[in-house]
Amino acid sequence: MGRIGPLEHGVPASAFHSLAHSIIEQMLSIRAAATIERRVCSLCDDDFRPETVAALGEGDLRACGMSGRKARSLVGLAAYACEHDLEVLRELSDDVVRERLCALPGVGKWTADMFLLFYLGRPDILPVEDGAFRQAFQWLYGAPVTDEAVRTVVCDLWHPYASTAVRYLYRALNSGLVRELDARDL
Repeated sequence: MGRIGPLEHGVPASAFHSLAHSIIEQMLSIRAAATIERRVCSLCDDDFRPETVAALGEGDLRACGMSGRKARSLVGLAAYACEHDLEVLRELSDDVVRERLCALPGVGKWTADMFLLFYLGRPDILPVEDGAFRQAFQWLYGAPVTDEAVRTVVCDLWHPYASTAVRYLYRALNSGLVRELDARDL
């Protein structure tokens, strides 16, 4: 925490944009996802709303670098968001938000957790399924977060503010701190 300093982060412009960003980012590096998202925004003339994205075809989205499955998921999310107000998710519990989002094609627990963490700003999200979180946790604690005993010893201390610890671990990884300190240990 001392090396990283205060956490500052922006919030996506809308619930739709947050979810679309997570769909695009699934299983990609931050840089690759950002490139694809910029291409999609450009294709929408920087009008990144559900109506604009829904009007695009899967072929257009694939031409931006997306897989067919992601393109279908994004078009499906856009169509859903045209009919439903995603902002009402703010009023629901974490579990209900996950349940509602996971019912959408291409949206799983990881995407729901990223939405809860980064868009809704929920305080106690622990995305154990996320590879980046796992990597940073392993680096910091020298043990896998997937081990229930490790989670009980370490992560239970974080509650009810696990999201803060998670954000610091992401920042350590994304800022290169994990690589920098790993290189010094060699």
